[in-house]
Amino acid sequence: MAAHVLVQDPSNLSSRFSNKDRLGYDSDTDIDVDDLDELIEENLAPSAEEDLRSKGQLLDFSFIERFLERIPAREADLIERYHRDKMKQEQIAKLFGITQAAVSYRLHRGIRRIQFLRTIPELEHEEFEKDLGHYFSDQDREILWRMYETTCQSEIAKLMNLTQGRVRHRFFRSLNKIKELIIEDARQKHIEVGLLKKSNKNVFEIKAAEEELHTVISNSTYGKYWTVFYAISDKHFNILHEVSLPQFQDRGVAMILPIE
Repeated sequence: MAAHVLVQDPSNLSSRFSNKDRLGYDSDTDIDVDDLDELIEENLAPSAEEDLRSKGQLLDFSFIERFLERIPAREADLIERYHRDKMKQEQIAKLFGITQAAVSYRLHRGIRRIQFLRTIPELEHEEFEKDLGHYFSDQDREILWRMYETTCQSEIAKLMNLTQGRVRHRFFRSLNKIKELIIEDARQKHIEVGLLKKSNKNVFEIKAAEEELHTVISNSTYGKYWTVFYAISDKHFNILHEVSLPQFQDRGVAMILPIE
């Protein structure tokens, strides 16, 4: 009879034994710090995407304009024509020499990208290098930054002459490392909260300490980076990657006529 081995997550296995044997247990303070993971997600997880299309067929252009530079230029051009210049899709299709279906697809895809971008902080490269340069290798920082710009593992692999598997592995490893940096920022305050609870301190004192803990996590230098890269990892790979359509070949920005 064949034997089967069921592989378990180490944290699940450790939870079956005493706290002293658990992963994440701080023996010096007798405080379990595992739930910092949950607090990080509670405080730093990206906000839910807002369905911009639910506001009506046409959007207030000022509401989306600042995101256009982060999406493919062709989509940005179509969004400008449709939502700023109030052109009909049929008119845009004729202007570009493409089908109305292609215009509709590009408009939909562009707005989807903007919906995602609205959920994450905007990063500046100089600040990114300053904040993370001490903790990550040049290669890992390049992977992270390119992921912020493109969200596309295959494109990054090609640009950096790496395998896609290596890009993915190092990206997720870096994401976990960013979380560890946040945990270090919050560890002391979390221990303080645990000790207050163990000492049966006044409920208001405990609540105040818990609020301070939330503030420490929310204000961590590394918080915005975790938010961005967690958002990408959470079903948003390739969201900013442009898919080439044959209808758009040789129809670049230069062919777009100004609207008087």
